[in-house]
Amino acid sequence: MTTTTPARPANVPASATYSGDSEQWCEDSETAVRRWFRDGQPLLDAGLRGGKLHGELSWWTNHPDFNYGEAPRRAAEALQQQYGLPIGPELTTRIAAVYEDGAITSATFHGYPFGEIALIAAWRNGRLHGRFDWQKITQGEILRFGDTVIGAHDVKLPKPHPARGVSEFVDGKRKSTAFFDHEGQEIVQAKPLKEWGQNFSKADLAGYVARGDFERDLAAFFPTSRRVAEPAADARPLEQWIDRLPEAHRAAARAFDALVRSGKFPWLGLRFDVSGTYGFDCVRNALAGASDERYVGLSADGSGNMHLLDITTGRVLGYEHEEGRFDPKRGFDDLDAFAFAMTRVEAAAAKRIPAKKLADLFKALGLPGGAAEPRLTARALDPPRTVAPRGQGPDM
Repeated sequence: MTTTTPARPANVPASATYSGDSEQWCEDSETAVRRWFRDGQPLLDAGLRGGKLHGELSWWTNHPDFNYGEAPRRAAEALQQQYGLPIGPELTTRIAAVYEDGAITSATFHGYPFGEIALIAAWRNGRLHGRFDWQKITQGEILRFGDTVIGAHDVKLPKPHPARGVSEFVDGKRKSTAFFDHEGQEIVQAKPLKEWGQNFSKADLAGYVARGDFERDLAAFFPTSRRVAEPAADARPLEQWIDRLPEAHRAAARAFDALVRSGKFPWLGLRFDVSGTYGFDCVRNALAGASDERYVGLSADGSGNMHLLDITTGRVLGYEHEEGRFDPKRGFDDLDAFAFAMTRVEAAAAKRIPAKKLADLFKALGLPGGAAEPRLTARALDPPRTVAPRGQGPDM
């Protein structure tokens, strides 16, 4: 069977020859190996010394969303396996690596879209060593190389998920990891709380917000959380509805409002987020099943469900946004019970309070609404794992 050589793409040098079997243009020498797909798409550009990878190496593939077809990607992956190159995050489209006499020393994995850096890794003597820096990866594998697999869940990811993680490896073992948010600020993971109100009595609930206990607990429980700057611009002001609230509930409402507006309220994005929700106007936003001036927004959880204050009774109601209804199990008699419970539900969601002990406390205090709140149950994180050897690579 005769193979027709396609027209030489403009970026393929005249010294390259075409292989019909692999559908690739090839330019090999003692110092380099270079590959292009038949249409000129770059696949591999690597330096050699003594028959081993040496110096700079670039490897390219295309993401399926580019619609370039399966053939170029299969060709790129075949070269990746042939030369034992590392496999980076799922959306990797380019690897820029450095080798010394066949041993990899560093690699940068560019992701999709627009060639953003997804991972930077370094090796010494065939083992991960030094900075291991990944971006926006919260699930799946980050790196596979030889018999080593590094996954996103090999470290305990904070919630909300970080925008970046930076680990330090020494001779194949992870020694430390730091996380950063979208603004580049380090996320400090707070330790489990030793004192969180486990001896609180039912009599202590009355006045919890107005006497300052609520503000004190927020500061003690979440000292490193960024603070909520201001309620939303269209939030209903306190003066618009405070007079409709029963007198017994007004002191707590004023203290709660003042705390949200003070700049001291922490951003609690798991179960108790007041940013963008406090003062929510249910009528203006035509909230399904709750479009009534008697309801004012207090907070939301990470799924879009909210807590609304009924200003005719002082009760706090749990609103389910997908069903457009109130959940009778999630209610609280007043703002004091709501604030006490939700502060601790947030801490339990962050794995800083034992969920079982918190549920027992809610039962003792007569707070079924607190026990009904959903809590995050992050699964146990597996350590870095090994797989059957597929070639030479670092050990863990």
